Amino acid sequence: MEVEGNRIAQAEELEVLRSIYGEEDCWISSTNQFCEVQVRPADGANNGELILRLGVHFPESYPSESCPVVELNASWFSENSRRRVVAMFASLFEEAVGEVVVFRWVEWLKEQDWLWEEARSWVQEHAPPIEPVSEKDDSVSPPMVSDMPEEIVHSSERILDEKGLEELDTILGIVHGEPFTEKRSTFQAHLAPAKSVDDVKAVLDALLRNRKIAAATHNIMAFRISMPIKNTVLQDNDDDGETAAGGRLLHLLQIVNALNVVVVVSRWYGGIQLGPDRFKHINNAARSLLSSCGYIAGEKSSSTTQKSHSKSNPQKGKKR
Repeated sequence: MEVEGNRIAQAEELEVLRSIYGEEDCWISSTNQFCEVQVRPADGANNGELILRLGVHFPESYPSESCPVVELNASWFSENSRRRVVAMFASLFEEAVGEVVVFRWVEWLKEQDWLWEEARSWVQEHAPPIEPVSEKDDSVSPPMVSDMPEEIVHSSERILDEKGLEELDTILGIVHGEPFTEKRSTFQAHLAPAKSVDDVKAVLDALLRNRKIAAATHNIMAFRISMPIKNTVLQDNDDDGETAAGGRLLHLLQIVNALNVVVVVSRWYGGIQLGPDRFKHINNAARSLLSSCGYIAGEKSSSTTQKSHSKSNPQKGKKR
């Protein structure tokens, strides 16, 4: 009975957390045994790089006896800060054993000026200023085929025509993630290194040479490219008809500080509307591939994963 009571308390707590912080900032697993909350400073600063991701695993004995298991992730988050925060979490739980505590943890984090000052100092030291790509700025906007010199267009088309899909993947460094299906919609991420908008254009062209990828309902794209000479980051995104998905994907790249990479997430719509969950699946597909390819600081890349995904036979038996 105690376990059942704990599960009920956990489910109620998760529902409250989602209602307070919203589906975009509070992700809950299908089993209701894990949630992740994106925590921002109380002063309302909305810089994506100041976000601290708080992951919480709920044991069967929480909240009656045991404290939840905590994960804290941010590029700027130091080990000393981790120990300090975890100690305070334990203290807050001990003050009210038998009561749910995650909301208190989140609100406590938001009020810690010392923590967010550490974050701002790290960002200022490590992150170059961002220079968004403007549609009006022809000098940095990704070139469309119609805007490119005729000889470049013909050269690009000739190279693509002469190369097979797997050879193009190898030449451009394209890696395909594992596809997964949720309620008959299938998602799959693809990424490649990019050091210029021409690289981005070449990768997109190569991906769309694959008939399965070209047939996707949406191919959501985002890229970030470091420009050391200008001390800026060049970035842009494309929803491809999935409203707001490109911006959220770019926001993910900003949070993990992924640079010199273009990411595309393909979605094959299966006839069942997913609501806001579709954004979660898009970003989860991208984050998993970014992590396995070593684009997220502090997370080791998996050479085995990269090798197995690098073949240009992306998604088999897709549900449409």
